[in-house]
Amino acid sequence: MSTIIQLPDFKFSKQSSGGREERMKFIIQEVKKNPDFNFQASPYSKERCKNLRSITDTIQYCLRMMHYAPQTRKDIQEQILMELKII
Repeated sequence: MSTIIQLPDFKFSKQSSGGREERMKFIIQEVKKNPDFNFQASPYSKERCKNLRSITDTIQYCLRMMHYAPQTRKDIQEQILMELKII
């Protein structure tokens, strides 16, 4: 991930449930911009995610910028991958 992403001004604090959802939506939008992710492909297929490493790097990059702890980053990453129907 070489692109520097500008974080928006989030409405909620990251400790609240609303803040977590708000940040996850932002990260999902960033993942959809990744050329290795094809939103129109069928769920859980290789066409949907050509390079899982690239997708997880994008997610981790965003989470690091938001100063999440390692275990929290792992949990949020798994949740995002499930919501995108990659895993």
